[in-house]
Amino acid sequence: MDTSSITPIQIDDTDFLVATTIERCPRIMMIRELTKNALEAASQAEEGHRQAIFRVINFGGTPKLAIWNTGPGMDASELYRMCDLAASIRKEKGLDANFGMGAKVASLPSNKLGIIYRSCKSGEVNEVLLCQRDGRYGRLRRQLDDGEFAEVVNVTHQAREEGYDLGEDWTEVRLLGNEHEQDTARDPYNGDPTLDAQWLATYLYHRFYRLPDGVRVVLQTGTHKLGEGTRVFEPLPRRAAAGAFGRTETVETPVGIKIHYYYDPPYEKSPSHNRSISGAIQSALSLVAIVYKDELYDVKTGRAWAINAPLFGIPFGSKHISVHIELPDNASVLPDGYRQFLRYRSGEQETVQVTHFGDVVAQHRPQWVVDLIRSFAPESTSNDEIRDELQKLLNDLRVRRVLPRATPTGVRLVDSSYGAGTQVTREGEGSASGSKPKTKHVDLNLAPQGAKAADLWKDRERAPDLVLLRTAEEIDEKQLRSRAGRYYENGQLFLNMLYPSIDEMRETLEASYATVADVDAMREAALQQAEKSMILRVGRAVVFALAKQLNKEWDADAVKHALAPECLSLAADDFYDSLQPARRSMGRLFRPNRQNDETNGTEDELSLATV
Repeated sequence: MDTSSITPIQIDDTDFLVATTIERCPRIMMIRELTKNALEAASQAEEGHRQAIFRVINFGGTPKLAIWNTGPGMDASELYRMCDLAASIRKEKGLDANFGMGAKVASLPSNKLGIIYRSCKSGEVNEVLLCQRDGRYGRLRRQLDDGEFAEVVNVTHQAREEGYDLGEDWTEVRLLGNEHEQDTARDPYNGDPTLDAQWLATYLYHRFYRLPDGVRVVLQTGTHKLGEGTRVFEPLPRRAAAGAFGRTETVETPVGIKIHYYYDPPYEKSPSHNRSISGAIQSALSLVAIVYKDELYDVKTGRAWAINAPLFGIPFGSKHISVHIELPDNASVLPDGYRQFLRYRSGEQETVQVTHFGDVVAQHRPQWVVDLIRSFAPESTSNDEIRDELQKLLNDLRVRRVLPRATPTGVRLVDSSYGAGTQVTREGEGSASGSKPKTKHVDLNLAPQGAKAADLWKDRERAPDLVLLRTAEEIDEKQLRSRAGRYYENGQLFLNMLYPSIDEMRETLEASYATVADVDAMREAALQQAEKSMILRVGRAVVFALAKQLNKEWDADAVKHALAPECLSLAADDFYDSLQPARRSMGRLFRPNRQNDETNGTEDELSLATV
């Protein structure tokens, strides 16, 4: 095609386009973009001189955050061009590489007062100040000693007086914030959002999984939580290699996804008293995340990880177990325009989420991970009778598992139990074991075909695995305070055994049998009846919600709402219809003089109902 016949699209209102591009960018991407630039430049420095340093500088009496790095510097003309949108110095631009506007666009919304770029090249230091003035973004024209105005200013003499080494190339970025009195080292976003003293280290740990070869990242005094002194940022794999974790293992799936399992023992069980947090600039928190091209996406920690962990086959112990799902470089994904998320390349370009890989992680758990999970699980009692009753109801309703299907993106919704074998790449613990998960989540190019898909359709849905939570800590971890239960797509139903309706029903039953001879046995039976009744009511609510999928009366969102903890709690609250069967059961235990429970059942129910 002759490109000379094309009239290029022009920009009618440049100021508007620049402003909207900048102000739509998520401000929290600022540190990612600045750090990425520093790492890429430092990686081009001579071996032994590859550094990126976070420091605090004094600017007009106020502490400001600065990022300094070695690597090729920029002269005055290069520094000037670098400030334009879609401009890039010594980088190849591409949709999955460099956009030429990341750091500038991400930093300016939080630094309207100014961003100072300084660069030393061949012993000469120049600087430029990007800022917003009167609603417009651009380079600030500053008056020189001779009265002339310039956007790029030579500050070689000033830099030498400030103690900078001009014997090698380097670049520095200073963040002035939005207010003159704003300490950008402690408060980079001017209170929106508010951050704690370790915000910088937290962000680095949750974004950068690996560093370029030989690059050292240093946080100086004022940029970390440990007071005076210099600290080195060590990403998770480096810390693991140094023995900071109790145990780690990487398992590679047939399609090239690598799953990294990390175990961080409780403090009292760690041989070195939790080496993962000793002296670290960021407290070690367990997490699940996607790794793509050495960066972390969709990171979930704390409660967000605990509540999602059962989807990954980790119902207990998530506080001490981390999972990192590393996609191959050729995976059909793409960072979004501001690099905040990963998206699938095809179809509607949906956001890639860690929960899409729950099946894969669960299926490939090493045996030692399974053993750890069991060690953290609370003691349980058999609920086979209740599960059998729920299974019978599922069978009667002919509830089947959802047939795997292809999404518009080309990614499959699959049952990972049909995945191929496992290759262990470290520590040789073998393949996953334990029960096979049933949930259907997104995997890359894995789906059962032909007969296997038909067999899957014939499979009936299995009754939920009942997990009883009896301590406040367990209940809080699954965010079930004031809620009766939480159901997961992999078939696990977590139940809050401290839920108020259990005590309410127990007290009602105790009042009905307050005059029996063996009061202690009666109270124990009343508690058992109340617990069994609550479990069964919530379980039946789950079964009937799942049944709505079969006849397509409800769509997936409607079923999801029906399975929400709040809806399950309503089922748990309505214990009144459960009183009569419970009283009948207790009557058989504590009214042995009845002639025949079968024939006198109605009389028994009526008499007990009036007690």
